[in-house]
Amino acid sequence: MMLIGFGLSLVSVIFNSLVITYVNRRLKEVDEERTLLSDSLERQASALTEGGNQFNFYRMMHNLEFAVPPGKAPDVASDATNQLQSALTKYYQGAYDIPQTEITNAETEELGLSLPIMEKGLQLEREYQAATSPADKARLRKEQDDLQKQLPEPKSDVARKLRELQKSAEQAEDATSEAGLFSGLLPVMKSFQDQVATTSEKKRSRIAELRAARASLVRKSDYASAAAIFFQLLGLMFILARDLWNQRVTARQKAG
Repeated sequence: MMLIGFGLSLVSVIFNSLVITYVNRRLKEVDEERTLLSDSLERQASALTEGGNQFNFYRMMHNLEFAVPPGKAPDVASDATNQLQSALTKYYQGAYDIPQTEITNAETEELGLSLPIMEKGLQLEREYQAATSPADKARLRKEQDDLQKQLPEPKSDVARKLRELQKSAEQAEDATSEAGLFSGLLPVMKSFQDQVATTSEKKRSRIAELRAARASLVRKSDYASAAAIFFQLLGLMFILARDLWNQRVTARQKAG
């Protein structure tokens, strides 16, 4: 009876330790995944909000084109295009939950590819301003127009997407009407909206699954603890029964 009680107590300790270790490890994994998903949703919401703010600022700059002198309108249009590209980039970042480091690396890559073209363009512009012959001016203007065709293709997928967004921003800003502007932006914005809806729903569903999994793990931990306590008590009862039996035997021997 002593060995049985001792064995039951030992089994309860080992069983409880194994179950608690497993449950704690799984709880840590579940909590970490849920935290990552929650942070991802917050990053998406933050990027989309910032994209909306930048788009509103772009609308102000776009409307400003009609209030400045005609000579300044191209500069304002260029600034508005850059602002629209920034807004679309934020929408893209939020829709696909792209880390800021990847966006920064892609922008750095694009800048590195564009700088030689920009320098060549400035040189051609200076030559164009200094030229007096119509033939030279026409030649230099054609070289400027062909210059963008020499821009190398980006290497990363994010950089390629950013260049696509730049083209979309340029085409939208070149539209001659509000209908043309939003017609050019609508497909891009719709694709972002669909992506946000899909990814957000998946993440929220997964978070709900993780909550249920955590609750199940906590219940299993409670059941394991209760079972361990039961076996420990059972083991102690066997040990106590053995002591009582010994005391009874001893008392009979003394009485006999």
